[in-house]
Amino acid sequence: MPHRIKNCPIYFIILLFMGIALANPNDKKSISLNDIQSGTLVQKGEEPGQYYALPRLDTKVDLAIDGLVVSATVDQMFVNNSSEPIEAIYVFPLPDKAAVYDMVMIVNDRLIQSHVKEKKAAKKTYEKAKKAGKRASLTEQERPNIFTNSVANILPNDTLIIRLNYVDYLDYSGGVFTLRFPLVVGPRYIPGEFSISRKGSGRVHDTEEVLDASRITPPVMKKTGNTIAINVSLNTGMSLDRVWSPTHAIEINNTGKGSRDISFEKGKEVPNRDFVLSYSLKNKDKPNTALFTSKMGDDNYFMLMTVPPAKGTKKVMPKEVIYILDISGSMQGVSIRQAKEALYQAIYNLNEGFENKGDYFNIIVFNNYFKSLYDKPVAATQNTKKEAISFIFNLKAEGSTEALPALLYGMNQAGTSEGVPTIFFITDGDVGNETALIRNIHYSLGNTRLFSIGIGAVPNSHLLRKVSKYGRGTYTFINSVSEVEAKIEALLEKIDNPVLTDLEFEYAGNPDLYPNPIQDLYLDEPLILFGKVHQPPSRENATLKGNMSDGPVQFPLTLDWSHAASSPAIPTLWARSKISGLMDEYHLGDKSKKDEILDLAVNHHILTKFTSFVAVEQQIVNPLSELLAVAVPTDLPHGWVYDAVFGSPKSAPTATYASNGRSKNRFANMIKPVSYTANGSASYRPQPISTMTLPQTGTRYPLIFLIGLIFLVLGFGTHIFMKRVHH
Repeated sequence: MPHRIKNCPIYFIILLFMGIALANPNDKKSISLNDIQSGTLVQKGEEPGQYYALPRLDTKVDLAIDGLVVSATVDQMFVNNSSEPIEAIYVFPLPDKAAVYDMVMIVNDRLIQSHVKEKKAAKKTYEKAKKAGKRASLTEQERPNIFTNSVANILPNDTLIIRLNYVDYLDYSGGVFTLRFPLVVGPRYIPGEFSISRKGSGRVHDTEEVLDASRITPPVMKKTGNTIAINVSLNTGMSLDRVWSPTHAIEINNTGKGSRDISFEKGKEVPNRDFVLSYSLKNKDKPNTALFTSKMGDDNYFMLMTVPPAKGTKKVMPKEVIYILDISGSMQGVSIRQAKEALYQAIYNLNEGFENKGDYFNIIVFNNYFKSLYDKPVAATQNTKKEAISFIFNLKAEGSTEALPALLYGMNQAGTSEGVPTIFFITDGDVGNETALIRNIHYSLGNTRLFSIGIGAVPNSHLLRKVSKYGRGTYTFINSVSEVEAKIEALLEKIDNPVLTDLEFEYAGNPDLYPNPIQDLYLDEPLILFGKVHQPPSRENATLKGNMSDGPVQFPLTLDWSHAASSPAIPTLWARSKISGLMDEYHLGDKSKKDEILDLAVNHHILTKFTSFVAVEQQIVNPLSELLAVAVPTDLPHGWVYDAVFGSPKSAPTATYASNGRSKNRFANMIKPVSYTANGSASYRPQPISTMTLPQTGTRYPLIFLIGLIFLVLGFGTHIFMKRVHH
């Protein structure tokens, strides 16, 4: 007994230190304003005078365009300005068609190669390395155009680079090739009644409608200090007519026939809007058919782009057009001006017929709720068009983005007149419930065609492309007010001209083709196919068959593999296209596709919803494993009005988020629901206000503190008990 009593203080000391250690291992150390160095980005804490240093992020992008194929290298440089080791969590966008095939972590002059793993296994590897005090990085896909980089154990004054490589291909329409590279994730509206969890570091909780909301809503600041530089090497192999950017001032250097080097005029830009680069070729060099090939293992892959010649008789038939317009807070400012101009132009172009031969139309606007100008589509007359113009003029952008009820109401109205039913969906698409919108359009649209018009600096290209696919329509992006007239007229021209439907591609060798089925083709739009064959012929004829208003048509194609352009990216693009189709089936309910997606992703080393990249440096640099988890803030998109989306910073100094007003348990300033009078003017009903504090760390401080306190009490109790036993 005396021996055990003698060691009792040792037990107490051990328990005491365990309590202290567990109580505060990840507590974020604040700094005062006097400690902040010039150029340091800080986040205000919950206590007066409390601030936290945030990591700085600089991004460098190199894009090589060879024909239609884009090869990209994206370097994200994280700089830890704080005095503590950190874990930086950064949510960022990439093009929605991009196939990300590699990630490398660069520490000083060392390159740590990543491995592709099933998502949970990759996360487990990352967490184990993080807890061991090793530098590690994890790249995950949240949406086809939203990704997360987590970088652990960045030491004070450390600089780490995460390098991503992906391949993509250009869009082509009306003789213009276009590259769109997103620079920031547009803040997403998150519908839902209940807060169910918080899996990520975002500014809102997960809800029953958006299960991963906290993973796609990074903190937003009006100005972060983050920068981006983009360099483009353009090689078309053909005579260029014009190269331009509708979004940024660029510097263009002529490096030879069909070749240009392009960069930002300022060198670096604020990452707050999509970068768009377009070019056109001289008439004699405009493409008809282009073939790109590659070999991987025993298989041969190809990418085919062909623009079928215009055929069929143009028949201008009466249209029924339902315009569904987003007037939520994210559309306030530049976006709503673009949207109004687009709608003015569309209304102006409606045909005023006689004897029921003209067009029909209606306008539905939505934010918290929706409002329909008419109970059903009406004939386009001078009076109804005048009423519509007045209605549009009085619209104000404010509130949430409850798009689904408006879409369902519009789809239910469609087809109630004599016109050919069509829906124009005009929005920035910045919502978190993309799958619900896509699924409902797929099952509820019927014979109506849906065309989407992307508005603003950061349109959700993934959503707009998918709803147009399932709407059997097409999409366009309006980058500035100056583009509105030309873009709307081009879209209306597509609608008025014959559509090539029920497409089939016949080719020897029974190729594994994607997309499958092939989407309908509109005027001046290309067919882009990715295929895999075991043994291709050196020269072979193919046939594209389809239907037009006049009847069946077919187009003969000659595919000459011996003279085709070679591109190593084609197998990866084929796999990405196939995965995209399988993911559509998965989201529509066929969960059995997951295994096939996993196999494709691992075999082709591609980042997907079910696979991630993880890289670990095999060196312990932070033996105490104390780590501050910091969500890297993103910039407010260009042209957005901060208060319209997040509420006034005076009433809530930390970031807030617009709620739909249906529940008191929301995370943000309530935007007032809008109701409309007969003449289209808006009135508002006051709503209660709640606030949300921006997440400060990724730690479970209250739980850990409680555990530490329990150990202290147990230690003290054990000490008293042993004293009494001794006496």
